[in-house]
Amino acid sequence: MLDTLTTLSLPYLLALFALTVQWLLSVWRQAQAGRRPRLAYLAAPGLAALLAAPLVQADPLFGLGAALLLIAAYAGGAYTPAPASHHRRALRWGRVLVLGLAFLGGVGQGLSLPAWVRALWAGLLLLALGYMLSSGRQRQAPAPIGVPGLALRFGPLNSPAWPDLELRVEGDHARLQNVGSSRLLLAGWSPSGENGWLRPQDAQGQVLSLLPKGGTALLSPWPAGQSGVRVWYVRQGEPEVALVFRADWTPLNSAQRVLN
Repeated sequence: MLDTLTTLSLPYLLALFALTVQWLLSVWRQAQAGRRPRLAYLAAPGLAALLAAPLVQADPLFGLGAALLLIAAYAGGAYTPAPASHHRRALRWGRVLVLGLAFLGGVGQGLSLPAWVRALWAGLLLLALGYMLSSGRQRQAPAPIGVPGLALRFGPLNSPAWPDLELRVEGDHARLQNVGSSRLLLAGWSPSGENGWLRPQDAQGQVLSLLPKGGTALLSPWPAGQSGVRVWYVRQGEPEVALVFRADWTPLNSAQRVLN
């Protein structure tokens, strides 16, 4: 019989600990991918058998534990897609099982229990931990940001009660600043009274579609003598609500007053 099976040595315990951590991490990673253990649960009784082998001096338990670990790691049905209800159920019952087994383990500390009972308790606790970790939710990839286009101009439009944008004219261009409470998706702009469609730009002259809070965009080219502007956009959190920013002012050397 192997020396490591005659006594519960420190190297043997460290090896079991490493295998346990590896299995729990594997369960957690699979849970993040939307999968739950099936045959992978055999790792828990496998590790319990490996723990019990030197305690009860039974060589077959070592072979059984190794076989169960191999099946749990490499079987084709080790993990299966988790149903939508698995997350809540595994989280709730997993906590109950872990707490219950931890309580029983504490009570058993004062009792003279056989070694195989302690190994069985360790396997059940590991099984409960794996079940609880399998409740991890699948990571959701961030939804792609849909940039509104020209169609926004010809649909129903709303003017917000409080403006999301602030306009400053600066010589041969104008500067838009997002003064709202959320990021904005800019569709296009046009001088008021003209049938134009231009795209806002960043400081390098590239088309700018996403305007963060406090961010600025340039409106260029800026026609001489311009007396107003229209900017079509949506708030990122409300992509179904088309909005228009309207700004009008009195042209220079004009007797007519145009209200905003």
